[in-house]
Amino acid sequence: MPYRLKYRTIEGTNSSEFRIAIMCGIVGYLNLNGEPLTERDNHLGAMCHSIAHRGPDEEGMKLIGPAAIGMTRLAIIDVSGGQQPIGNEDGKVWIVFNGEIYNFQELQERVLSLGHTLVTKSDTECIVHLYEEYGTGCLQYLEGMFSFAIYDSRKQRLFIARDRLGEKPLHYGVFDGTFIFGSEIKGILTHPKARRELDSLAMQKYLSLEYVPSPHSIFKGISKLPPAHYMVVEGGQIKIERYWLPDIKTEKISENEAQEELIRLLKRSIELRLISEVPLGVFLSGGIDSSCIAALASQFSSSPVKTFSIGFDDKSFDESSHALAVAKHIGADHEVVTFSPELGFETLSELWEILDEPLADASIVPTYSLSKMTRKHVTVALAGEGGDELFGGYPTYQAHKFAPMWGLMPQALRQGLLEPALNSLPVNMNNLSFDFKVKRFIGAAAEPAVRRHLRWMGSIRMADQPQLLMPEHQILAETMEENILGDLPLVHLNGHSPRGSVHDVINNIMRLDMTTYLPDDLLVKSDRASMAASLEVRLPFLAYPLVEFALKLPPELKVHGLTTKYLLKKAVAPYLPEYIMKRPKKGFGIPVAKWLRNEFRPVVDELLGESFIKRQGIFQWPYINRLVQEHMSQKADRRKELWTLLMFQWWWKKFFV
Repeated sequence: MPYRLKYRTIEGTNSSEFRIAIMCGIVGYLNLNGEPLTERDNHLGAMCHSIAHRGPDEEGMKLIGPAAIGMTRLAIIDVSGGQQPIGNEDGKVWIVFNGEIYNFQELQERVLSLGHTLVTKSDTECIVHLYEEYGTGCLQYLEGMFSFAIYDSRKQRLFIARDRLGEKPLHYGVFDGTFIFGSEIKGILTHPKARRELDSLAMQKYLSLEYVPSPHSIFKGISKLPPAHYMVVEGGQIKIERYWLPDIKTEKISENEAQEELIRLLKRSIELRLISEVPLGVFLSGGIDSSCIAALASQFSSSPVKTFSIGFDDKSFDESSHALAVAKHIGADHEVVTFSPELGFETLSELWEILDEPLADASIVPTYSLSKMTRKHVTVALAGEGGDELFGGYPTYQAHKFAPMWGLMPQALRQGLLEPALNSLPVNMNNLSFDFKVKRFIGAAAEPAVRRHLRWMGSIRMADQPQLLMPEHQILAETMEENILGDLPLVHLNGHSPRGSVHDVINNIMRLDMTTYLPDDLLVKSDRASMAASLEVRLPFLAYPLVEFALKLPPELKVHGLTTKYLLKKAVAPYLPEYIMKRPKKGFGIPVAKWLRNEFRPVVDELLGESFIKRQGIFQWPYINRLVQEHMSQKADRRKELWTLLMFQWWWKKFFV
């Protein structure tokens, strides 16, 4: 069947027409039996429309035999050209693409030298020709963030891939003999064959971790393609392979050499990510990661770098003064938006119009608000995700050093005196208050390293879920907690004896975060929040040469004594104010504990109320009621459990009520 190619440029768009309107998105489907699609089988228009917020500038759609591919586009590179789908010279191989290839100019030279013709200046067209030359091996040449789908009509092959770290999303499922894929789940659910059904296993993992880990999705039958993987759908069969697994063997390197190499790689990464035909800026929180990106980016700009940050009325969460100090130090053009409870509720309501899965990372709310403010000034922004996982920035890494000492205390002293005393500390609802941190610590300090880390970072323990869930929704048992994340080739959890050094433990925990928490929580947050505002976010710390370098560093260069991000701080110190290097990490969150008791109380009463819970039939009311009563009376701080449940309920109401 001859293909049908359609372009539709969306004209006259403004913030009211695309109120939750971002970058590119892709969708498509394939008859696994090879039967050609007819016009009545064409659902691309509806699928593209469902993810229009990812690309408000343009849509492109095409049917080729048994395959259908479509996209929505936010024009960043080759704004006047570069429309998708893009094909090869003879029209036999076509691609839809989401993301940016930062080394595309080098790749253009390569494909031209191989005899190919380029009709656009876009990064996307290079991939088609690289695929012609190297097949699935083309992925080794790409540096960037991406998910794409190539249909090769000569081989009747669909080739789909996702970037190494998981910056760009890709979901897929098979329903009634049709393989369906999309950047977001809503694109898949728009296809008439797709079904929406809760996956109880994924829900249990979400309740424990605060996010749905890859390859699961919250919907039964829909999966995530993991980072650094590709899939080939050919002859009715689906094959998934990993194409990148970095060497994690520690290499000896002097501190001075490590500093020089780190700065070299980071500067190269930032320089590549500054390539754009549209205005560009930097998210600036005042922390080490975003501050060093803004400082180094200013070295490549002849005019002041535009920086953007969030402020809070609640001073325990506010870091805007630190961001302002950095902005003044580097001579940036700085903008701040102040976040209030009213804005928080409005922002969350907007977010749930586009979120397809529950995500209990409350920082997605200010991130979306920051993205909307930033989009008024620029189309692309650099951000600092990845720095904590690669260079040892989280306070939990320090806590893992104290945990063995806690475990060595006499049990009678620990359980009979210290733990009761610490658990009786008055509840403080401020950001990372002392009582919150110490109670989280002692609640899991005596557990094995992986289990205690999951409990410190997570929400509702596996041991508590039998009291929370109705029996038909209990899939995982308490003994499965260590295996809740599945197969993680980057993390050799059993590679060290229990008596191994604390550096071994911390190194493994950092890899655990990089393989799970980073792609399935932080990068989901970054992608969805920025996409909802039609803003492209680029992450210099996730350049794969920099990642490979960081993974080989001796762990003592990351967490040195009790100093987190030791090497990164030493390397970027010449570029930033001295006090920024020394101030403690605060994190990017919102006053959830307080808002649940006040401004968000009506939502809590509705979605976690007895009537709703009993009609829903998933949770047991007495357990939820206890959590609510303890938090409202300040008998205990249940912010994590309640927010995790509230975000699930909001999602469930949207899709099933």
